[in-house]
Amino acid sequence: MNPAQLGKITKIFAPLAPFICLAGIVFLQSQEYKESVQKLNRLDYLAQEQDQERVLNWQKQSPSLGFSNLKANWSYLNFINYFGDRHARDTIGYKLVPDYFEAIAAIDPHFTQAHLNFSIANSMFAGNPEKTIVLMEKVLESVDPESEQAALLWTSKGLDELLFLGDKEAAIASYKMAAKWANLPTSDRPDGLTIKDLEKALESTDEIDVKSAQIRAWSSVLVYIKDNQRRGEIISKIDSLKDEILVLEKTKVQE
Repeated sequence: MNPAQLGKITKIFAPLAPFICLAGIVFLQSQEYKESVQKLNRLDYLAQEQDQERVLNWQKQSPSLGFSNLKANWSYLNFINYFGDRHARDTIGYKLVPDYFEAIAAIDPHFTQAHLNFSIANSMFAGNPEKTIVLMEKVLESVDPESEQAALLWTSKGLDELLFLGDKEAAIASYKMAAKWANLPTSDRPDGLTIKDLEKALESTDEIDVKSAQIRAWSSVLVYIKDNQRRGEIISKIDSLKDEILVLEKTKVQE
């Protein structure tokens, strides 16, 4: 990719940088809940994960009895404890992340901050951006558009649609909804761009740039995936995107 193309991509994704920085929130919070002593072996971690899965299933099925906020907070703290156990996650991966996301989305769809963190954890660390988008759509059906940070839910969805699915049209639609919810369709952003500028930039971005961004996104996920089947699926996806880029480049040359 030449410098002009790289600059173009950087300009497109620059407005999304504040959202990407949310990834650090989970890490910062997790430090308070980390188990700080010994490293266990793989079998110990798997047994521990099975126990956590049983608790999570119970949380999904038990009634809230009018205390959905309290139940969601408890589930979220359990998630932070799970996610923050770095030795375990480095050993066996992030299998339960989508289950935690699904549980809290059902218990309290208004828990915006949790859902924003889940979107990053589930897409980037658990390698399930497709499921993240589905769960975000479910959450967005219930969220108050005027609530704090609600517009970022659409931004999050758009980011996954663009970087992992390569669906520009869906991403643009999500960014338009983010602008509508934030009531800033024409207001200047702190970085000097407006949502409309972002839409125009995406519309003018060619397929090769989008697919290149997809390859980088999926490659960054691959390092966290411990499940061999999922790793194989992601590697196949990356290889397929590379083949598609070669075809597009050949077509350009012929034109």
